[in-house]
Amino acid sequence: MAEEKDLKLEEAAAPEPKGKKKLLFIIIGALVVIGIAVGITLFLIMGDAGGGSDEEAEASTETATSTKAPAQYIKLKPEFVVNFQVGPRQRFLQVFIEVMTRNGAVASGLEEHSPRIRSEIIRVISQNDFEQLRTAEGRSALQAAIADVLKQIMREEIGTDEIEQVLFTNYVMQ
Repeated sequence: MAEEKDLKLEEAAAPEPKGKKKLLFIIIGALVVIGIAVGITLFLIMGDAGGGSDEEAEASTETATSTKAPAQYIKLKPEFVVNFQVGPRQRFLQVFIEVMTRNGAVASGLEEHSPRIRSEIIRVISQNDFEQLRTAEGRSALQAAIADVLKQIMREEIGTDEIEQVLFTNYVMQ
């Protein structure tokens, strides 16, 4: 009887090492998977931190600065209408202008100083040749000239010139 009890104990003890082996393999497998994941993560982090080029750094800096504040579009109301004498005929240019900025001070400055801004924009448009304004290059040059004038006025009046774009939302010539 003692022999039967010893056999039963040995048989009962025999399955435990199989269960322990399975558990050991599961733990080792989990540690290997975790180690690989940590290694890949560190590799990717170290690769981004040290290996970026100057162009990539500039692009990420530009993206970071451009996402600081949302774009604000300020409509310069009412539309601008300028007349041109072309030979014996009277011609007109009607343009709706919006200014894009990300600075709230510039947005309020554009509204506060609108009489001076309107006067300068009309002066800049009037100085151009009607036939030149009919071309795409002429419109682009006019946008750049207006942007320069607006930046100059904002520098003088509020101390900053953070105007990103001058947009023509409607451009009609007759």
